[in-house]
Amino acid sequence: MITRHSKQMRAKHSMRKKQFGVGLIEVLIAIVILSIGFLAAAKMQVSGMRYSQNAYFLSQGNFMLRDMTDRMRANREGVIAGHYNAFITNAGTVEPPCLSAGSKCTPAQIATADLNAWSQYLHAPPNAVDFKPVLPSYDNIEARGEISYNAATDVYTISVRWGEPVDGVIEERILNVRLTP
Repeated sequence: MITRHSKQMRAKHSMRKKQFGVGLIEVLIAIVILSIGFLAAAKMQVSGMRYSQNAYFLSQGNFMLRDMTDRMRANREGVIAGHYNAFITNAGTVEPPCLSAGSKCTPAQIATADLNAWSQYLHAPPNAVDFKPVLPSYDNIEARGEISYNAATDVYTISVRWGEPVDGVIEERILNVRLTP
């Protein structure tokens, strides 16, 4: 006589026989799914690093703009006299002698010192070793700071430019701030 318990045992036993070999396929599918997940996580990590680098350059550009506007506000006489007109950062700037001599600087000399200090963010000072500019330059885009003056509106425009790789293409980034003397 076949009992209900023995029928259940036979059904379980027959189900076990049907399950052989499926485990390997399941493992392979799980490995493929995990691999896709790890690749997606790696791509997010690389994107996060790129966005972090972009944010760093943006904060450095903002720092340079705020630094120069503070310098111009501190030298109001030099601004009114036009000593900041047509400033462009470059490697050839020098510190005025009044700073090293400890004597009082004129507003024009203070403006020259400001340009020199601002240029040193982007250009190596003489005899510098392992200089690292705060903003990157590329072959066709040079990092630079500029100050222009519009006499019609009596407004200074202070700009910082640099190159930044975005999806394999070097793009120029520009930050501006306006200052009214």
